[in-house]
Amino acid sequence: MNKLGIVGGGAMGSALLKGIIDRGLFNPADVFMVETDPAKRDSLKTAYQINVTGDLEQMVANCQTFILAVKPNIVPRVLKELAAGVDGRFLVISIAAGISLTTLEDKLSEARVIRVMPNTPARIGKGISAYTLGKNATDEDDQQVKSILGCIGKAIKLPEHLLDAVTAVSGSGPAYVFYFLEAMIDAAVMIGLSRADATVLVTETALGSVELMRTTAEDPAKLRNDVTSPGGTTAAALYELQQGGCAGVIMKAIAAAAQKSKELGRSNG
Repeated sequence: MNKLGIVGGGAMGSALLKGIIDRGLFNPADVFMVETDPAKRDSLKTAYQINVTGDLEQMVANCQTFILAVKPNIVPRVLKELAAGVDGRFLVISIAAGISLTTLEDKLSEARVIRVMPNTPARIGKGISAYTLGKNATDEDDQQVKSILGCIGKAIKLPEHLLDAVTAVSGSGPAYVFYFLEAMIDAAVMIGLSRADATVLVTETALGSVELMRTTAEDPAKLRNDVTSPGGTTAAALYELQQGGCAGVIMKAIAAAAQKSKELGRSNG
């Protein structure tokens, strides 16, 4: 592979960097990170022994594969700076939520572009990413992005019209899971458990439940019913969740996130 440039050393940029270096996909000497924060630049260089700069031009001069790991509102400015120097030799992978292939290809008309939606469990190599290829991307580019995303978890290829849904489900999804787990821990404390014990019980319950679903490949409704005895404690709890419209609220929340992703794309196009 050629040299790799990563624009942005935030949570996802750093997660990708860590995965790529830990897996040995690129040598540290062949990775360039563009980061505007001097303190973060020093930290990244010390941690990974990569090339760190605040200058996009230096990255363009050295790399032909870029990952755009900046916030959506920063993307237009980065694309404007890249436009003059980026042509068909370059592969540009964007992980910015809501930024469409049309927007990317409008600014970088000759580049090979891939749009990706990862999520934060990438930090520990347990992420799930969805990606879609731009019009100029090749089969080799497809393999390269799969290799990169494989360093932070699993990846699936989907048509672009589904990426707003992906953003709402798996991109934002960890926040929903953490919100629910937080509520379970708080409830456990309310009914008498220590916070430390509650955290262990809730964490291991969540891990075990997900692993059970993945291992058995059974429908979650069946697995839920397996826990629910007639007239029992689980039935009482589920009744309260149903009375509160929990499932409907979750569906509305995910739909709202998908709509926001579409709006981000329009506002940063």
